[in-house]
Amino acid sequence: MNPEIKACPLCAGPVRRYHAIGLEPMDWVILIYFALTGLLLIPFHNDVPRWPLYPAGHFLIVVLLLELIRWNQRKDLAVLRAVRTFYPLLFVSLGWKELDNLITMIFPYWANEWVIKLDLLIFGQHPTVWVQSLFRPWLTELMNFFYASFWLFIPLGAFSLYFKGKRKETFDFLFFTVLAYAVSFFMFLLFPSEGAWVILKDKHTVDPDGGFFLSLNQWVQSKGTIRGGAIPSSHVTAAFTMTWACFYQRRRLGWLFLFLSVGTALATVYCRYHHAVDPIAGILCGTVLFFIGKGILGRRNRRRPGTETEN
Repeated sequence: MNPEIKACPLCAGPVRRYHAIGLEPMDWVILIYFALTGLLLIPFHNDVPRWPLYPAGHFLIVVLLLELIRWNQRKDLAVLRAVRTFYPLLFVSLGWKELDNLITMIFPYWANEWVIKLDLLIFGQHPTVWVQSLFRPWLTELMNFFYASFWLFIPLGAFSLYFKGKRKETFDFLFFTVLAYAVSFFMFLLFPSEGAWVILKDKHTVDPDGGFFLSLNQWVQSKGTIRGGAIPSSHVTAAFTMTWACFYQRRRLGWLFLFLSVGTALATVYCRYHHAVDPIAGILCGTVLFFIGKGILGRRNRRRPGTETEN
């Protein structure tokens, strides 16, 4: 053990306990996210209700995740393997939900005016207002299908690999997924802005007429949406990151994902959830994050022979 660690009793115990566990890139992303946001909350907790609970909760999450990974290495149980593989889905859900209270923790302002000005500069008008002239029941339902189709990405992309026994590829796919979300969440904290459904609500004067998918999305939005988290669109960022990940893994599924990702990007504006610059930023962000993630996996593969993605 490093002499400096030996000299620190508080460090020695955790290092001895966890130094041998095998952390995947997706684990590092999630652990760093919770640790960093927990630490940032100590000096930056503007408007955060009961803020001390968040650093404590994040610390507990980090410990529980390390224990989960450690238990998985010590006990070969199918249920434990599945939980260890897919726990990142809980990160996405928890990270998104807590943003509702954390979104202005660093900067006590909303950058709404900047986003609106950028939309007007590029398009000359509010795209979510203009798009109301295109409303047709069939088009509304199609766009809402595209928006809802995003929730198929992880089941199709990750579960299909896992049940084929390709666990390493599953880890890598989920790494791209959580990387997209973690960076999006951090960007929301650094550039808090509200979606078009909040800022331009008074200008959205036409009620859409659709069917099942319209009702489904309206129900989901009523249960799980947050005020901030507009730019970049995390839906679009994650969708394109997962799309490029499929091509990286040489999977024909990438073509389906690309089709659905483009539809999702259009739907975020048509459904009036996002300003037009939000999905544009999401496409750019998702593409950049894919290449960053690819580089990280490339270095991992060179250090750990035999971890290359299977054809």
